[in-house]
Order: sequence, then structure tokens, then C-alpha cells
Amino acid sequence: MVLHWFFKGNLLFMLMLSMLAYCSIYVARSKYHRGFCGPAVSLVSVVYLLTCEFWVVKQEEWHQLRGAQMVLSMKLISLAFDLDSGCVHQMPGVLEFFGYAFHVGTVIFGPWIPFQDYAHSISNEKSKRLDFGWFYKLAKSLLCSLSCVVISTCAVHWLILDSSFVWVLAYRDAQSFRFSHYFISYLSEFSATFSGLRCSHVYNFHSRDLCVSQPFHIEMPRSLVEVVTHWNLPMHMWLKTYVFKMSRPLGTFAAILLTYGASSLLHGMNFQLAAVLLSLGFFSFIEYGLRDCISKAFSACVGAKRCKTQCSHRYKSTYPCVIVANLAFGLLSVLHLAYLGLLFDSSAEEDEGYSMSHALKLWGELGFASHWIALVSCVFYLLI
Repeated sequence: MVLHWFFKGNLLFMLMLSMLAYCSIYVARSKYHRGFCGPAVSLVSVVYLLTCEFWVVKQEEWHQLRGAQMVLSMKLISLAFDLDSGCVHQMPGVLEFFGYAFHVGTVIFGPWIPFQDYAHSISNEKSKRLDFGWFYKLAKSLLCSLSCVVISTCAVHWLILDSSFVWVLAYRDAQSFRFSHYFISYLSEFSATFSGLRCSHVYNFHSRDLCVSQPFHIEMPRSLVEVVTHWNLPMHMWLKTYVFKMSRPLGTFAAILLTYGASSLLHGMNFQLAAVLLSLGFFSFIEYGLRDCISKAFSACVGAKRCKTQCSHRYKSTYPCVIVANLAFGLLSVLHLAYLGLLFDSSAEEDEGYSMSHALKLWGELGFASHWIALVSCVFYLLI
């Protein structure tokens, strides 16, 4: 009923993908036992998504369906790989499989949850208690969600006028997009919590309750690495577990490219998304390497990730020069976010996805500044 309310007849495309995945897992386990479920479902999902996007579904309709299809694909692929690794011990029954795939609290807005968390939520009596913590989490998520949509659609445009400097306008449009993302993130927390999910028992997204995104670490970033991590915590864990770690033997840079490539495939194949995600991967990789070199050379806490409490660096995070360096890198991350987020404006192409000419035109207005900065940083990183 929920799917029909949102997508009408297009829900058949989601049902078809889940049935193909179930058949793929069944055949792979029947004939080849472990080790083939994950690759088989991944291949089926990618081919199915590309076929629907380019040849079967109208572009505008697919743009509306894409988010739910992405979450569904992530569930199916993760379940298949967990069956291969033994994290899920036996093949779920038909009802259990489709109950997980179309879990009412996560089927529309997400977030992705591992199969073990779904099984725990329907079998554990504690997760069904309507206590004060449950009501507080619902109220908090709903209030944050509504606040973010007001900021995204109204507040930033009231505070920053169209006559402002071009970089200020880029920051405004990017921030508007980011707060629309926070709106969906908090809304997904609300729907998932309302359905009985409390926290992840497999991946510690948050110590006490379900957390999808952490806006503070994005709006006030230490680095792009921190932005990538906190943008969508469940999806970050999914990409790290099922793409990055599995492709790590190919090398770190290759694994990063494959990770961002997989993210592009899941989000939808258009130039705008692919360009932003691959650029983000390149920027964050260069930043991580450069800051790591500087951190080792000067024995200072200036790495892309925060140091542990008892690190071996001579100059700690409270040292004045270290504070200035981290602040400078943080401001550079804000500039990159404004540059990359500028592509997600509210132009007429939004309903069907943005074209290559649209993306290059907007970046050209800023002189491709972030790409030049990344190129200079890369050269400097290779030299040192």
C-alpha cells in the first residue's frame, strides 16, 4: 500500500527486481553453494537498473523511483554477500525475504539496514516497547526533518539574495541541497524508528538510536573525508563493507574509484551525479594523502581524520598552528562543498536529472576552481 501510494504502477519494477534477486540467490546456492550469491545479485541488480533507466522507464518516472530502487538494491546485494560470508546462516523464506526487501519503515526513504537488524526488530520484544525514549526519538527526528525542509526551501534564500557574490550564491544553492538531504535523512530516521527499528545491532551507526546523517560534521567539516563518512552513515557502511573492503586488494586508489563508481551506479547514471561523486572521491583521496604526509612530517594532528586521545604526535590539536591548519583545511572543504553542491540547484532539469552541459556550465562560472585546487594539491602531494 505504501509503495502504491507513492509510485502507483511503477512499484512493479521494484517487485520485479526483488523476484530476480531471490531467484538468483536460490539458483546460486543450489548449484554453487557459497561464494556466488553476492556477485550474481550484484550483476543482476546493475543490469536491471541500467536497463530500466535507459530503455524501459520514462526518465521523469525513474527519477522519482530511483531512491527507493537504490535502497532496495543495497538490501538485496548485502543479503546475498552476507549469505556467502555466513553472516546470515540460512536462506530466508519467501515471506521473510520480501518482508526485509519491502520493510515498511525503510522501503521509501531508507535507510539501508542489514538483514540481521530487520530480523532482530521483528523478533525482539524490547524493540516493540513504546517507552519515553521511543517517543522522544520520533519527536526529535520529525522536528529536525521539518526544520531542515524550511531552511532548505525558505531560510537560505531569504538570508542570501540573488544579487550576492557568485561564490556566496554557490554556497547558498549547495546548502539548500544539503538541508534537503538532511530533511530526507531525518524523515527516514522517523519512519524507521516508527516501524520498530531502534539501532543497528550489526554496525554501530550510533550508540543509542538510529542515526542516518550528522549535519554538524558536514556543515562544519574537518575534512572531506569527514563529510563523506557522515553524509549517510548506513550507506557509508554499506559501501565500505561490500565494495571498498572487497576491492582493497586491487589497491587503495582503485578501491576508492570502485566505491564511488558503485555509488554512482546506485544513484543513477547521469553525468551530474557521476561527476560529483567521482570528483568527491578524487578530492578526498588527495586531501587524505596530503594531510597524512604533513602530519608525519611535522608530527602534528592535522590528518584528515581526528587523532585518538593519546596519539604520538608532538603537536596536539590544541597547538595554535595546528588549529590554524585544521581551520584552513576545513574552510577548503566548505569551498569544495559549495562547488560540488552547486550542480544540485532548482533548475527546470531537476525532474529528469541534469545534463553534462548543465554541470559544465555551472562549474565553468566558478572557473573549475575546485578541480584546479585538487590538481595543484595532487602535484604537491606527489612531490613530497
